[in-house]
Amino acid sequence: MAHFTTSDELFQRIVDMVHTPETTPIQQPLHDTLVLVCQTALADSPLIFGNLFAQVDYICQKAHCTAADTHAIQHMRRMSNRSEKLTREERLQALRALALLVSAAFKTPIPATLVGLLPEREATPITATHIDYRYMRGIVQRVSVDSITLLIDQTVRENPFTVKLQPHQHYLLDIVQVGHQLNLIDVNTAHEAAIIVFEPDFLVDISSIAHCFTDYGHHPFAYLLHAFEPSFINQPILLGYFAGAALDDIINQKGDYHWQETLKKSFKEQALAYCACKDFNQKEDFKTAAIRQTQHIESIVKALFDAPLSHLTAPTGEAVYNRNKAVLEPSFVCEALGLQGRVDLMTTDFKLLVEQKSGNNFNLQRQQPNSFGSYQLENHYVQLLLYYGVLRQNFNVSTQHIAMRLLYSKYPLPGGLVAVNFYQKLFREAIAQRNRIVAHEYRFGKQGFQGVIEALSVDMLNEKKLETPFFKHWIAPQLNGIIAPLHALNPLEKAYFERMVSFVFSEQLAAKVGAKEGITHSVSDLWNMPLAAKKEAGEIYTDLTLAEKRKSKPMHGYDILTFNVPQQGENFLPNFRLGDLVYLYSYAENEVPDVRKALLFRGNLTEINSRQLTIQTANPVALDGKCWCVEHSSSDITTTSALKSLYTFITTAPHLRQLLLGQATPRADKTIRLSRSYHPMYDALIEKVFQAQDYFLLVGPPGTGKTSMALQFMVREAMAKQQTVLLMSYTNRAVDEICEMLQSNAIDYLRIGNAYTCDKRFRSHLLSECIEAQPQLSAIRERLRRQTVVVGTTSTLQSKAFLFDVKAFDWAIIDEASQILEPQLVGLLSHLPKFVLIGDHKQLPAVVQQDAEVSAVAEPLLHDIGLTNCRNALFERLITLERQHQRTDFMGTLRYQGRMHPAVAAFPNAMFYTEEQLQPVPLPHQTAERLAYDLPSEDALDEALKQHRVLFIPSKKSHEVQASDKVNWYEAQLVAQVLRRIHRFYGARFDADKTVGVIVPYRNQIAMIRQAIEPLGVPALENISIDTVERYQGSQRDVMIYSFTVQHRYQLDFLTANCFEEGGHIIDRKLNVALTRARLQMICIGCEEVLKEDALFKKLIAHSASITHRER
Repeated sequence: MAHFTTSDELFQRIVDMVHTPETTPIQQPLHDTLVLVCQTALADSPLIFGNLFAQVDYICQKAHCTAADTHAIQHMRRMSNRSEKLTREERLQALRALALLVSAAFKTPIPATLVGLLPEREATPITATHIDYRYMRGIVQRVSVDSITLLIDQTVRENPFTVKLQPHQHYLLDIVQVGHQLNLIDVNTAHEAAIIVFEPDFLVDISSIAHCFTDYGHHPFAYLLHAFEPSFINQPILLGYFAGAALDDIINQKGDYHWQETLKKSFKEQALAYCACKDFNQKEDFKTAAIRQTQHIESIVKALFDAPLSHLTAPTGEAVYNRNKAVLEPSFVCEALGLQGRVDLMTTDFKLLVEQKSGNNFNLQRQQPNSFGSYQLENHYVQLLLYYGVLRQNFNVSTQHIAMRLLYSKYPLPGGLVAVNFYQKLFREAIAQRNRIVAHEYRFGKQGFQGVIEALSVDMLNEKKLETPFFKHWIAPQLNGIIAPLHALNPLEKAYFERMVSFVFSEQLAAKVGAKEGITHSVSDLWNMPLAAKKEAGEIYTDLTLAEKRKSKPMHGYDILTFNVPQQGENFLPNFRLGDLVYLYSYAENEVPDVRKALLFRGNLTEINSRQLTIQTANPVALDGKCWCVEHSSSDITTTSALKSLYTFITTAPHLRQLLLGQATPRADKTIRLSRSYHPMYDALIEKVFQAQDYFLLVGPPGTGKTSMALQFMVREAMAKQQTVLLMSYTNRAVDEICEMLQSNAIDYLRIGNAYTCDKRFRSHLLSECIEAQPQLSAIRERLRRQTVVVGTTSTLQSKAFLFDVKAFDWAIIDEASQILEPQLVGLLSHLPKFVLIGDHKQLPAVVQQDAEVSAVAEPLLHDIGLTNCRNALFERLITLERQHQRTDFMGTLRYQGRMHPAVAAFPNAMFYTEEQLQPVPLPHQTAERLAYDLPSEDALDEALKQHRVLFIPSKKSHEVQASDKVNWYEAQLVAQVLRRIHRFYGARFDADKTVGVIVPYRNQIAMIRQAIEPLGVPALENISIDTVERYQGSQRDVMIYSFTVQHRYQLDFLTANCFEEGGHIIDRKLNVALTRARLQMICIGCEEVLKEDALFKKLIAHSASITHRER
């Protein structure tokens, strides 16, 4: 890929910052430029670096920078994160260091014009501080036989710093290499660390670590088998859901508890799971078991909070704990230990920590203490120890202050509540297990999954060499049931599975630590990204105050919270959408919000506007904070779902495996005919869909009616043939569009999903709403059995795969298939006898964090089946296979588009759809010779708008150093003026939802354009849609404006990041989407001198009519 960034541009940015008035902060442009230097220098590197600390260290080492220069550059990086004002000397020293980095990265001297503006050398040595021995972050510089030397991310006297390894830490020598990052916790004067955490930005869920502590061993691959194991439902799992809900309700309802209400709630939330449970009421009556659990929980909660029992006495001498301070399922992020998790119950004064378990505990059952002299199970003990470790690290909670309890709700008091103490040796072993897990996942993501399958065995996992009847006849067969199918894979299947698993782990690595900080979003942005950068990206709300609190249920705590949103800063535009999963937490006024120092409450955004936002939390929130913050929450569900999906596919029926791996020919039955004619432009294609017996690939270019027409006709024909069909799409927005099509055609359907992410118009069709009408298990099962059409997102259906145990489908239709990666889809397809994929591989693809070079496939075996890059969708690979085999029975293209006027469609047709040769239907608006702009022209721009359906308006650069490169004030003014004119031309016909829309590459420009619209005094324009290309895919307007926004050559890298070559043509997917949203007129506005640096943009400008707008 060509890179447009030059050292000249970067040096010029430094010159601009030198001349910035001292009253204007430069930290944000300083940070942005640092990110840009690192992005360019590392653009062709396949390595995943994560934070800027590692990126800068790598660049400096590669360029052989001196120790003094490296320290100065790292100090500059830290200064760019500061919120307080820099002194003049600090500014100049920071800019000198930045110039040194540019010089090193581009192997070019600093220009003489800049040298004269900067200090010759460090005017004064950087002030060293004492080392914070409680916590040190460093990058490994050298590994010895009994020590590790690190560059510490602090301005300290002793840097590099050598930590001596204690005997129990020598395992680190097998996993730590130069360049890795470590956290050193509680370092003593002998340079020994109590805890060493490997790659701490990679958060591991505490429950994943606990999975490795089994009765037969502590092997880190135990978590891997758990990740592969397909999800299933049985009565103990359902009882666990119920017991968790019962604890919540008993705590919240404070004595006025009714188990029936919990059962109703549990059934409504887990209706599909109840329907799919094959052993329901078989071994034990569910209701009886549920009542017993609630009785035990009630007595335990009473003992904890109401009845003074001596063995429950708190360490401080109090007899009971404060119920008013009890919180349920708060989450934690602990970067120091590299952990994340969610505890069942604790008190906000940190005096009580409780983890609940609803299943069997044979130690209690047999009254046989374990090796610790107590009755808890080891994996549960590990889980609680790690939760305490997080509290100690995040909040300085001592073991003397907190009581740790394991609540075994299957058992009555006193056995049902087990008191545990902190056990340092086991805690250290748990952290070591965490480090091994991360080392394995780094290896899988960076080096591949090869060799793992061969190594997996029951003997490997059975570290204790158990030979008990229980292990031999129960545990070993379960383990072997997961492992044996992997050993049976043929070479192609094995190569496919290994490459895709490696891709999933690599993607997880990028999602957790960031492929490169500042460029890709990651979980570690929560603590690595400066607050100013979060604000610019719209990733955080701060200074929220509680406006209203409500209860979702009468006997519940406050879980629907509305907050007032104050001014979040100039040009702030939130990157939050309805239904988003978020962290809500409080923080002290006048402090920087930090997820690592707060109890985090997970919830969904249910309402959002410029003045207020509403969150429904999973559990009631402790509302003792005055100042609140909202950030995006994270989850490992995407990775675990993808791994389970791949395992499900690779162990499914041989025919499907052979089919999708190109080893079997799809079948067709040419005798099948449609039951009726639906539309002459669609009939032949729909008939081919039904003749295909295994799969069909439908290419739906923009405006060809793939949802409104093709999908509708397929569903109608399926109903006529009495076939059941599952309709899926990647996004909730697309599923909403499918629901809209079904409702407008009076087709009954059932939607699987939750209310937060479903448009209000379609919520009555949700399964949860159907339960309100008929809350009986038999009624829900019957409703599912007779339902012809079921709808949902692919991610929802993947997480609820037990639906297929309840209902069989004849086939499925997956829309937006070109945006769905193979690991996200193949598991679902394993449950279906036939599927249709609808998409357009020339529009925006699936979002992938890792670079294309990293996701590229090298194995010839996989090239033979069309798999050249894991970032390509299954839809695209199957199209490649069909073309290779010159088959036409299993794919088709919709060629008649009813959206764009031929003049608007001309450029996309010529550049992107040469093979498809799209034709107008034609609809009336496609045959109109002129635009209906009948008012007299005010100037040349008005005349140009009236005369040309495709127009380019040159913009110019906005020279404001403190402003982000992602905004262009001058261009925003131009956009506003064009909008004013279009509104004038349309008059009474103007409809904010249909007439005009604006596409921008950067979200920051949206706020700038809205600011430019406001002074016009045209209320209708304030409601038009202004959004990014990604958000506009699937939408259309009469008139579209594309504000390119860019002002520098380097920004072309971002604009052209989604390109591929087909038939000698460069297909720019992002540009294609932008140019195919308009029905009547397409207007592009941009800086011509920059855009012409790209060949395709240059052709677009040449194709378009052009005019220079002179301000009146």
